[in-house]
Amino acid sequence: MESNNAVVDGEIDANSSVMRHLNCLQDQNRATRRRALETIRNELLSSENNGNVVAVVIRPLLRAFSDPVEKCREIAIVAVSETVASTSEPCSLLQCVVPTLVQRLAQPEIVEPSEELRLKLVQLIRSAVDRCTLHVAPYLNDLVHSA
Repeated sequence: MESNNAVVDGEIDANSSVMRHLNCLQDQNRATRRRALETIRNELLSSENNGNVVAVVIRPLLRAFSDPVEKCREIAIVAVSETVASTSEPCSLLQCVVPTLVQRLAQPEIVEPSEELRLKLVQLIRSAVDRCTLHVAPYLNDLVHSA
């Protein structure tokens, strides 16, 4: 029973730590946002917290795709890409990820100014298609237009 309480306490600690960094994503200081994104990315990479943290951070990470600072956008894109590649349930993320990709790539005018980040977004699409195969079908039309 004690080990079960330790797991719950660990989840609470991880979530409170992540929540603190999620709040920093709204900060005006670009260095604060960058540090917060790097910390969130590291938290996502830790295997013990991955399942618990993904649901909490995915939408704020996707909002960071529109950050005015290119490095912050890059960290957010890499974090989401790594999450799609490593999580046990990547298909559950499609409903959030695909509309953001369409917003960044499939507009009449280019929304993402950085060519390197556009490449990373296309690689994210490929990773999602590779991992989710049949679950991508409802999003296929949007994905084809965005890539």
